[in-house]
Amino acid sequence: MALLFRLSLSISLILVGGIFGFFYAYVASGINGLNTMAGVDAINAMNAINGAIRNPIFFPFFFLPPVVCFIACALARVNMRPTSAIWLALAGMIYLGGGILITMLVNVPMNETLMLVDTVTINAQQGDEIWDAYARDWYFWNVWRTVLSGIALICVGNAFFRA
Repeated sequence: MALLFRLSLSISLILVGGIFGFFYAYVASGINGLNTMAGVDAINAMNAINGAIRNPIFFPFFFLPPVVCFIACALARVNMRPTSAIWLALAGMIYLGGGILITMLVNVPMNETLMLVDTVTINAQQGDEIWDAYARDWYFWNVWRTVLSGIALICVGNAFFRA
């Protein structure tokens, strides 16, 4: 059981760290890079990114962190590591609310709405206006996903150091 606990704890660290890095990349450069493009081009690029993100590489890093954190939490309790269990439970809950829920309730609906924009029939000014509104709101919520997944990562790190 101790080996399973260590393994699940390590996988938690990798998964939460990976998704934190993914969100952070958008904060640091993704949207900023798209903001240098004409609105119509940025819309087309973001739509392409959003279409490509649904893949088997992204799936475990997005959906599995809370699952693995909760498994590690249960194993921490079995292995008499109550402090680690608390940190892992916190990490799973924070990421579940701050990563998955924000994404599903805010970012995905915004992405789906952006996919409906017919960039062939709008003019440059309309494209810029649509992109500016989308990018501003999407960036705001992505910063929250980044901060909260970073806090989840700190929680997993605390669990790791207390194991």
